[in-house]
Amino acid sequence: MVDVDAATSLQSSYGCSSPPLKDSGWSSVPTESDISDWEFANNYRDAMRPVVLRGGCATWNACQRWSPEYLEKVAGSLIVPIKTIHDAKIEVSSWELAKYARFVTESLRGQNGVSSSNGRAAPYCHDIPLLGLVESLAEDCQPFPFTFFSPSYRRHWWRYSQFFMGPEGTVTPLHFDTLLSHNLFFQISGAKQFTILPPSQAIYCGRRGWRWFDVDPEQPDYARFPQYKEATPAVITVNAGDILYMPPGTLHYVRSLSASISFNIDFHTDRSVLDALKQSDKGMPHEVVFYNAITALAVISNIPEAITFPLYRPYLSYVS
Repeated sequence: MVDVDAATSLQSSYGCSSPPLKDSGWSSVPTESDISDWEFANNYRDAMRPVVLRGGCATWNACQRWSPEYLEKVAGSLIVPIKTIHDAKIEVSSWELAKYARFVTESLRGQNGVSSSNGRAAPYCHDIPLLGLVESLAEDCQPFPFTFFSPSYRRHWWRYSQFFMGPEGTVTPLHFDTLLSHNLFFQISGAKQFTILPPSQAIYCGRRGWRWFDVDPEQPDYARFPQYKEATPAVITVNAGDILYMPPGTLHYVRSLSASISFNIDFHTDRSVLDALKQSDKGMPHEVVFYNAITALAVISNIPEAITFPLYRPYLSYVS
């Protein structure tokens, strides 16, 4: 069942007080091959428009070095949470990163039964703060576009990153990022397909709880979700070396088209954190309210990172 009050509130925060017309969504997403800080901020981030920066990180050493074998070598002893997402439930188990890296390598060889077509949910190394745990990995990500972010994120940008690695066929169901933050996503190896919709179309998608949606954009059940016929999703392939920017509240469904390594950074601006805090009484989990309040202290009040980051750090491993 759609939470109408919450869906309408989400729309209102981003400038849409009523359900949009069918042709008002993101039926396509622009691409850029070279962009200045000013162009990114003014044409996309502050305008709340998604964009793909083709080859935006292709020159990084990470795009040549990072592989399951490389990550096993530099971080294999770490114990990391691995998620299995199936039937709208997230199960978390603990793996040694070396074991999971070998699992991904075996999937490339077809040795562990993981397939993009057999219907089996694959364990997924999803949303872990790996670069903050192994800071030498950040050295492989240069030159980094830290000026795309608000100032409070720039000095130690890697601390705010969340890492993804998995075999072909891993899927993250339709959702928006829980803090209602901006999302800058870096595809390092392999390719992913994103299906995205603007926040104004959340009302069409069968909202469940705070941030998840029951519509499967790849195989929508129009009998169950007839309003989804009014949605205008955009389908984007993000290849190795590409950067994808998604505005706050963007609904996205993600499929790995191949074995994949990537990371993203959720970040707030003054405007986005204030907009997010306005949603605090609209079903937002208490933990999310807390992390947004801490972020507001950093972004708006300029409270030192030494004070705010230890309080924010648990978000990077938060399951919601």
